[in-house]
Amino acid sequence: GQEHKLIVADADGHRPQTILTSSQPLLSPTWSPNGDRLAYVSFESGRSSQIYVQNVATGERRAVTRFAGINSAPAWSPNGRQLAVTLSRDGNPNIYIIDADGGGEPRQLTSHFGIDTEPTWSADGRHIYFTSNRGGSPQIYRMRASGGDAVRVTFEGNYNASPSVSKDGRFLAFAHRTDRGFQIAVQDLDNDVMRILTNGPLDESPSFSTSGSMIAYTRAIGD
Repeated sequence: GQEHKLIVADADGHRPQTILTSSQPLLSPTWSPNGDRLAYVSFESGRSSQIYVQNVATGERRAVTRFAGINSAPAWSPNGRQLAVTLSRDGNPNIYIIDADGGGEPRQLTSHFGIDTEPTWSADGRHIYFTSNRGGSPQIYRMRASGGDAVRVTFEGNYNASPSVSKDGRFLAFAHRTDRGFQIAVQDLDNDVMRILTNGPLDESPSFSTSGSMIAYTRAIGD
């Protein structure tokens, strides 16, 4: 059967180390803010996905969600104590906040008949940005990490998803769909001006660097 590995390597590709091997898919690895832990999604328990947190140095790990349905899209809080995740434990995919050590009960942030997913934190830990199709098409919304109303922040076009926010809180990067396909766009949250940065047609998953001066993203090239 197929083998799935979780690998940690230097940014230049050197010294790859396999820290987990599984017969089932492993998805969405994401570093804790101080780099000592990884959160990821594993299907090793069978049909249902689970979110694990693993100490990179010791290899010690634990499942921090084990609910029925979807357990996906882990995002670390800036202080490394919590994860925002997508769970469908009540039937619909909603955003929850859980303790990164797996203790306690998940705190539900969104409760909507739409699909809420792809949470990401503002650098000050006060807000969560996420993707939702509650308005009919995928758009990005913001709400306080403490709860409250969700406010829509993207309005151009009929598809904006995969939010990433700069450390100074001023810029939001996301995947934006136009006639040309998927392109990376950046919106200035101070004045709501949006700029398209890339040519597409299959550019996705933008991520701001810590300095905010660079954006990483994926590009798929057609045949």
